[in-house]
Amino acid sequence: MAYDYKTVYEKQSAFYQKRPKLKRALVLFNGVATVSFMLAYAALIALTFIYFRGARRYIKTFALPIACLATVTLLRRLIHKPRPYQTSGANITPLLKKTDGENESFPSRHLASAFVIATLFCAYFPWTGIPLYLCSILLAYTRFALGLHYPSDLLFGAGLGLIFGIPSFFI
Repeated sequence: MAYDYKTVYEKQSAFYQKRPKLKRALVLFNGVATVSFMLAYAALIALTFIYFRGARRYIKTFALPIACLATVTLLRRLIHKPRPYQTSGANITPLLKKTDGENESFPSRHLASAFVIATLFCAYFPWTGIPLYLCSILLAYTRFALGLHYPSDLLFGAGLGLIFGIPSFFI
């Protein structure tokens, strides 16, 4: 059976449309998780300077996420894949519509950032890995459920985050 994005999304959307509190929770989690990953990265930078010494540590803390973000930005500009709710997309009605003029969805910048940050944390503080990866996976589901990304956007973004984060274990 072929995967039909629109049908799957409409079932998700209908579930949340019938439950306004859960819909608000999704929107809230999307914002809170996004800010939390930014704050986590800022904390990681501070912790790197406090607990670790050496240029290699600083380089991996800065260079890997920047390289990941630059790659995602370049791919988004080259590919120009519209968001699912845009007329050239799947023609769905999203639970949350972007209003900032950002019309490129592939790959997901949120997921690439979340996974590279989770992987960096895991390299420095292994016990942080599971909660951060779980939060990243929940963020992926949230971005899909809100109608902001296709699953391929999310998988590719997460994959890029892992690809750019894994070298942190070896640097």
